[in-house]
Amino acid sequence: MASLTSTGYVLQTQNEWFAQERQFYVEIDPLWNLDPSTPDGLKMAHDSEIFYALDETLQRAYNSKDPNKAKGNDLDIICSLTGTIRSSGSASSVELTLTATPGTVIFKGNLFESVVTGSRWATDQTVTADVSGTVSVNATCTVAGPTQADANTITRIVDVVAGLASVTNPDPATPGTDAQSNEQLRVTRATAVGRPGNNQIDSLYGELYAVSGVRRVKVYENDTGSGSVSADNPHGLPAHSIAPIIDGGTDEDVAMAIYLKKNPGAALYQAGTPFEVEITSPKYPSNKKLIRASRPIYVDMIPVIHVINDGTLPPNADQLIKEAMMEFAAGDLIPADVGFKIDGFDIGEIVPFSTILTPVNKVIGSYGDSYIDLPSTSLNGGQANVVIAYNEMSRWTEANITVVVT
Repeated sequence: MASLTSTGYVLQTQNEWFAQERQFYVEIDPLWNLDPSTPDGLKMAHDSEIFYALDETLQRAYNSKDPNKAKGNDLDIICSLTGTIRSSGSASSVELTLTATPGTVIFKGNLFESVVTGSRWATDQTVTADVSGTVSVNATCTVAGPTQADANTITRIVDVVAGLASVTNPDPATPGTDAQSNEQLRVTRATAVGRPGNNQIDSLYGELYAVSGVRRVKVYENDTGSGSVSADNPHGLPAHSIAPIIDGGTDEDVAMAIYLKKNPGAALYQAGTPFEVEITSPKYPSNKKLIRASRPIYVDMIPVIHVINDGTLPPNADQLIKEAMMEFAAGDLIPADVGFKIDGFDIGEIVPFSTILTPVNKVIGSYGDSYIDLPSTSLNGGQANVVIAYNEMSRWTEANITVVVT
């Protein structure tokens, strides 16, 4: 029968159950006719199937209490014990440039729309047009998921504001994410278990990952008394400073998370695209603190793929390849239980040239003998790995992917 060992619950196969029960019969009468065509033979086969099914049920019950094996609702329950909630998906984010009469106030939640896709984007905070009549503000898509918005396509004002003349997005939106898989949730849980602590980097990671809409986090630290580059301070941060870099989430929510976990005395260094928010203590309203943090500097990936078609590829092969590349960049292309790049590309993570070959081969590998024309294929103009600095993050959009099928 199944047993519990130091390595977990060991299942007994159906064949093993059958052999065990047959041995019981033979020990009673060595001449017992146990041919599968006989009633006793059929009963043995039926019993072994039932016992194996019961074993599987017990195994699922055992695994439901193991964070490395639990799935679905069972994993959600385990994660809730450490304050980790499965993300139902994060919305895409974008920076908008507004043109308005100087002094015009555009309130948080004001809606704008893409003229291409019809997607709607709500401002993350209230802003006021400066003396030049312009102001920049971050906005979040109103639906979760990897919504695309190419540069200069969010130009329609939905909520009309007196004095507001125009809107645009100079850069493409940073795609959001779909709901977390079981494997991705396990990674988040492992990162967030330090959240209950204080005055440590792990607790800050946990608090930031708990912020709605946050996709990726890096917290760099220089605990030395020098700002010089060294083994202990490889990025040249100022002395006694931490540099949180966060992709996703609103400025206010991210700043509050930093405020709650920041180590007193450590300076906040803005290593990427800076933002700052004055936070009021939720416990002591008279205590206020200006929190400085940053977003990653986005580096757009520009793949150019050339595929030689042997005649078996479907007419929409180019679109299938683009979608596969976007899924790979998000960590969704390969089944997560394989454990292969399930989180996509992180902040500060180099992008290998070979990266663009994996999703292409996954698509064309389902058809005939088509292949990649490697000499004509490139990533950001070459075939070398794209170096991403510690404060940068690769950004993937369909508009920047070129696929040529010949």
